[in-house]
Amino acid sequence: MSLLSLFHSHTPPPSVGELIHWDESLLSVGNPVIDEEHRAIVECLNRVYADWMAADHRLNLEEELGKLSVVVETHFANEEDLMARRHCPTLPGHARDHRDMLAELHAIAKNVHALPQAKLEAQLLRFIRRLVMAHVLSWDMDARDYLRA
Repeated sequence: MSLLSLFHSHTPPPSVGELIHWDESLLSVGNPVIDEEHRAIVECLNRVYADWMAADHRLNLEEELGKLSVVVETHFANEEDLMARRHCPTLPGHARDHRDMLAELHAIAKNVHALPQAKLEAQLLRFIRRLVMAHVLSWDMDARDYLRA
């Protein structure tokens, strides 16, 4: 099964240039702040994907990855704060996963100009899959009761 079909298996077909379709039933944890951050992450990822698919590549990828880093760092901090206040038992592993993903994102951003295009795309797709599928759809949904408003 392809990455795109996994992202869209329970959602309407994606728009042109959209990698991840926002679906409240799959990506929402029931907290307006966390859900809006998830939506902002999806928007950043879709912007980068749309640029990959465009022939003229108008985005500055380094700048876009910097914006994504800010959104992701803020989101992770908010999630961890909420989970700590609600005594979520999975917080240590969740926070460790956050740190690992941030290190991965920062390494990609740091090497954006040094990597061959195919390797850069492979690393970005692996990161996206990990962030959305392994983290949001797994870790965050498992902690949903601690993240709800």
